[in-house]
Amino acid sequence: MRSVIEARGLTKCFAGLTAVSDVSLSCERGVIHAVIGPNGAGKSTLINLLSGDLKPTSGKILIDGLDVTGSGSSQMSLLGVGRSYQRSNIYPSLTVAENCNIAVQSRFEISMRFLGAVSAYPEVEVGTKRVLERVGLESVVHKKVSQLSHGEQRQVEIALALATNPKVLLLDEPLAGMGAEESLRIVELLRSIRSEFAVILVEHDMDAVFALADTLTVMLNGQVIEAGVPQDIRSSARVQAAYLGEDFSD
Repeated sequence: MRSVIEARGLTKCFAGLTAVSDVSLSCERGVIHAVIGPNGAGKSTLINLLSGDLKPTSGKILIDGLDVTGSGSSQMSLLGVGRSYQRSNIYPSLTVAENCNIAVQSRFEISMRFLGAVSAYPEVEVGTKRVLERVGLESVVHKKVSQLSHGEQRQVEIALALATNPKVLLLDEPLAGMGAEESLRIVELLRSIRSEFAVILVEHDMDAVFALADTLTVMLNGQVIEAGVPQDIRSSARVQAAYLGEDFSD
């Protein structure tokens, strides 16, 4: 199966600091590819490159085999790349439905019509209803996002990414700050939608990573030190050393 998204030799330098160095990876539809590594390894910078939020110093990014290197985030979104952020990137004063309406509306010709009620555009309401049911938020559609739990807010972020009809999901630490019950809910959500997308997941929760990932890339100081299937990563001495001796083999 052809890769939906592929990075070839991606490098990003900031004023003499190389945050990402010669990183290559790919992801197919139905695959969850986890990127792990200690803080400062370059994981979020890699996601920002793949999403178009940053432009690479060198290397290539391909979507469905098309070279899209240098495309900005808006263009990457139109090409089918959806993402969530480490920190919440939603409107807390708006309701869950209103947040989702904005994302759904971006895919219609009405996206630049700022006047008038959304109720005048039934296709937006239908799209919002479908997405929120899909992520299990149908019971809180009329609540303001600020009233939701942290885990529910992360579900809203995933809903906004899905609302743009992506081929690729880039998820940057979707479980950050969650308790066990909320984390399990997000893991189950990702399992339920994985078959439809190519998913690149950055996450520190190793239980979740090994429960979800089909393949892993391990980064340290901006470079890939290991890549492979979960069982090989678990037993890798290089990976254990990078995590200060933590043993993932249990």
